Amino acid sequence: MATLTPSPALPPYSPAPPVPSYSPEPADDEERIELTPRAGAHPTGNYIKTIGRDSVVLAEQEASAEFPTYGRRASIIGCVSLEDRQSISEIVVKIKGKMDVMITEGVSLTSSLIHESHTLWSSEKSHTSTCPGVVPFSVLLPTHYQDANLIAHPLPPSYEIPCDTSTGVYFRSSYTLSVTITRTRIRKLQFLSKHKTIPIKFIYSPRMRPWRPIQPSSDFLFDVKVMPEEFRQVVWEITPRPNSAAQALDLHLFLPMVEIFGLADTIPFHVQLAGPVASLRHFFADPPGLAVSIVRQVVVDLGGRRAARNLVIGTARLSASPPGFGAERDAEAGTASLGWDGDVRCHADTLVGMFNAGGVRVRDFFVVQLLPRNLQTIQEFTTLRHSHPIKLVTDSWLDASSSAARDGNR
Repeated sequence: MATLTPSPALPPYSPAPPVPSYSPEPADDEERIELTPRAGAHPTGNYIKTIGRDSVVLAEQEASAEFPTYGRRASIIGCVSLEDRQSISEIVVKIKGKMDVMITEGVSLTSSLIHESHTLWSSEKSHTSTCPGVVPFSVLLPTHYQDANLIAHPLPPSYEIPCDTSTGVYFRSSYTLSVTITRTRIRKLQFLSKHKTIPIKFIYSPRMRPWRPIQPSSDFLFDVKVMPEEFRQVVWEITPRPNSAAQALDLHLFLPMVEIFGLADTIPFHVQLAGPVASLRHFFADPPGLAVSIVRQVVVDLGGRRAARNLVIGTARLSASPPGFGAERDAEAGTASLGWDGDVRCHADTLVGMFNAGGVRVRDFFVVQLLPRNLQTIQEFTTLRHSHPIKLVTDSWLDASSSAARDGNR
């Protein structure tokens, strides 16, 4: 019979040392290899809501914020601070999100975006009979939700469009965190329990920034000719109506090539209207016969019906530009051009970029509208309003070098 050889005794182990503290800034003997820039310091304040003698504390928030804010893949980190702990039998945190949509004729739908419940402490499952005075928690927010057809869509940001009587379009996406504290004077008589709920509305704001900066420009039209690869040119034909004596015109829009802009960016552009002098006279006016704006379009598909609503979220400043190269040659041919330089920025209350949440899509457009001096000219052309899609995102472009320099100066 074979003899089993005893295995050697395992060496003794000591408890692992505590995890060292970390800092985003390199030490004296370290160097930064790569940096993902951020648009400001990470918030370190607390958001606190108290009802009675119980409080919910949410960490990593702006100290003066009206509501806590969380981004994509964020964790809601906080704790519940308690008094009268002897009678507590359970603490539950719930995360809820919903999307309310309505269009004309009273067709409406409420969709659940998030519905999660987590038990933070329970007397039935705890090894101690008394709840601790501070109960920490950390809840990871999902990035998607499923619609009625089980199709996944990104969670929409917190956003609301008040109801409009003409289109009937209404939209709201909202998110809440609530902590429910259950107290039972007599543990065996659960039906005598009292429940206290501390609700907190929070803002969901998934952030995004452009992949490149806006090309700085002091003379837009000159820069377009010198660096054409840095600009996008859009051309529309202003077509006369049938049997009209008017002649066709060409409307040119020049934008920075990136076409993705932060909500706080000032977007430069140039507009040129070219064609026969006789037709151009209708648009030569003071103030300029032109209006440029950023228009947000909200499209809702609900119950086989589609409704849309347009909102002006930015109005441009314009100034007439001098004639460009070749003006004399064009004049000899009986043609000419009118030009305008301008810039536009979203209104300060525009806090959300474009998004697609399935049945609701929010898109943004650069809209150029010609404004002739008289109403008769409007009847001469098929349309004097044209649009070009752009993408608005929450943050402006930020390069690593300027971010590092700013952080070093703090």
